[in-house]
Order: sequence, then structure tokens, then C-alpha cells
Amino acid sequence: MTQKSLRIMLVEDDADDALLISGMIREAWPQAAIDHNPTAREALAGINGAYDVFIFDHRLGENAGLDLLKTFRTKNVDAPIIILTGRGDQEVAVSAMKAGATDYLRKSKMSTETLADSIRHSLTLHQESKRRRDTENKLHKSHQEIVQANRELKESVKKLKTAQNQLLRTEKLAGIGRLAAGVCHEILNPLNIISGHTQALLMEREDDEVLVEDLRSIMEEIQRIEKIIGGLLKFSRKGEVDLQEMNINKELDSVLSILERDMNLEGVHVERLFDPGLPAIPLDSDRMRQVFLNIINNAKYAMKSTRGGVLKVSTEVLAGKNGDPASSGEKAGSTLRIKFTDSGPGIKKEDLRKIFDPFFTTKPEDQGTGLGLSVCHTIIEKHGGTLEVESRENGGATFIIDLPCTREKEPVAG
Repeated sequence: MTQKSLRIMLVEDDADDALLISGMIREAWPQAAIDHNPTAREALAGINGAYDVFIFDHRLGENAGLDLLKTFRTKNVDAPIIILTGRGDQEVAVSAMKAGATDYLRKSKMSTETLADSIRHSLTLHQESKRRRDTENKLHKSHQEIVQANRELKESVKKLKTAQNQLLRTEKLAGIGRLAAGVCHEILNPLNIISGHTQALLMEREDDEVLVEDLRSIMEEIQRIEKIIGGLLKFSRKGEVDLQEMNINKELDSVLSILERDMNLEGVHVERLFDPGLPAIPLDSDRMRQVFLNIINNAKYAMKSTRGGVLKVSTEVLAGKNGDPASSGEKAGSTLRIKFTDSGPGIKKEDLRKIFDPFFTTKPEDQGTGLGLSVCHTIIEKHGGTLEVESRENGGATFIIDLPCTREKEPVAG
């Protein structure tokens, strides 16, 4: 500490003692700036001054020096504070140190040397304390940065895993599509012949009840095979999606209006939570209606086991990467989100990762082929969007469709 920079506030109600103490300080630091305040009130008035050291007399008329010390500390004054007393009471010394004093001196044994040593010692302790706090703050900041980096790493790993799963699913669907294109027509030809002969036998032997029952069973299985092949052929459809400007709210309302009466009869209540400010976006209307019908019918089926429930269908526009709702000026280039949330029994954890796989279904064999959600996933991908599901067992399920509000690239070929 240079002589010019040392600034001290002395709080002493005895003028003679104040003169003596100031003289001792100036012997050690001739150019030190000393502000003498005879009362606690005057000292508090200058509390915001840039002082290096405070020296308080233990007794200050009606206001004890310890009370002033506590007040300074509660007001976050962290500069060194030295307490002076006229008597060597050990209890006073302990109280002063507990209250936040940096050092304690007896006036009767004080000299220029002891006062200068106390000031130097207090300044050293203050500097060490400041360095320690700075180090602790840096460590805390580093810890926060590590925590944030770890959080971002986990998020990146999660996104990478999601991308990998989507890639595997896309490759699997592409393989199914190639398989369908190669063999479906070959299967349908002999299947049509079998179907024709079976129908002919049904007409010729209609009086044979046992045979008719077997033939009808054969026809049911033929129809099931045709249904599976029909689903497979959807994967091998060529050409691009037929994009037209589409009002999502209007299309959703149209699909819900078709199904809502039957859903109400089964105890399912529909809630529409549509954003009225959605922009019209280019979509293939027929294929998107196919997606909506499939997801809504699945939700209705899921809520059979709970004897009804609530299906919430919502739309909104999300801005940027944070997924926050977009303002009117942000909707161009944002993401349009459609959510279907049911109050059914939810999806088992082990089934979630397979939910979009071809042929995976939790329905009985005669009620589902396991191709519906696979087809939906492919359709949404062809529109440059994503289809995801969130669910926990006994907690309902939410299917989330995210679509770009503007298309930056050509639609994916079928």
C-alpha cells in the first residue's frame, strides 16, 4: 500500500486521543489521508467512502463501537476494522472479533509501531480474504461452466441418439419399401387366383355348412393378407408429395368432425386447442388427413380400456431452436407443432422405442397390421417434419408432429 493511496476513517469521540492516534499513523504513513469522525452518526454518513482501514473507539458516547462495527458489516463494508479500547478486557476483544473486527488494540499499550503493525496486518488479511473470495468465485464459475457443459453434452448425446434411431428407422422403412415394390405384385397374383377359387367354391357348395365355414375363414385370411400388402405398397409409392397451401386447423377440425360422434358414444371427449394465428403451409392434404385419422383412431382405441377419456388436439407455432411460442413477426421460418394427447393407459417403456417399427402393434391380429404409425412416420418425413411420441405407463400418450412453416428444400420422394 503506497503512502498516497492509504485512506483511513478514525471514529474517536475524545479529541486528544484522536490527535494522538492520527499522529502515530502519520509517523508510519506521512501522506495518509485520515478522516476523523467524533460520532457514530457522522461515521455512518461517510460509510460509502473508499477507505482502506476503519479504526473505531470501543466507547463512543451512547453508541458503542461494537454496535457501529456490526452496522458496518451488515451494510457489506468488508474493509479492515480495528477496535481500540482503554481497558484490556478479554471479553470485549472476543466480542469484537465475533462481530467482524479485523484486529483489537489497547490504547494503554499502543505505540506507533503496534498501531502500524496492526494496520499492516489487517490490510494483509483483507487482501488474502479478497484473493480467497476471488478464487472461490472463479471455482464456482468454473463449476457452473462444467455443469452447463455437461448438460449440453447430455443434450447433444440425446439428440444424436434420436438422430441415430430416426436413421435406423428410415433405413428399415426404406428396406420395407424396396421389399414391397419387389414382391407385393407377385404375391397378389396368386392370392387373387386363390380368392377367386374360394369365392367360386362358396357359391357352388353353399349347402355344405362345414365347408362354407372353412372357406369363409380362408377369405378372412385372404383379406388380411390384402390389407397387409396394401400397407406395404404405401411404402413403395413413387413421386413427390402433392403440396398445396393447407389450413391445418381446418383440416383437423374436418377429421375430428367425422370421428367425434363415435368417440362421444365411447365416452371420449375432444378438446380443440387451436392457435387461430397459424399460417397456411404447403402440405399434401390427403396424406396429412391419413396421418390425423390414424393417430386419432389409435387414441380412441387406447381409451377403450379406460372406458373413455379426453383427447386434446392442439396447434401452435414455435420460434427458433428453443421451442418457444412464436410472435406474429417470427412465424415465417418457424415450426408448426400439432399435438394429440390422450388420457389412456399410456405406452409401456419397452414399446416406445418400437412404436414406429413396421409390423409392431399391441392390437389383436384381426384389428391391426402394425403399419399405420410406420406409414404416418414416412408421410411426415416426406414433408420435412418429425413425428415423435411421449408417454409413461398409466399416464396417457402424446404424439407430436413438427412441420416446417416454410419449405427450404424439395419434398422427399416416395
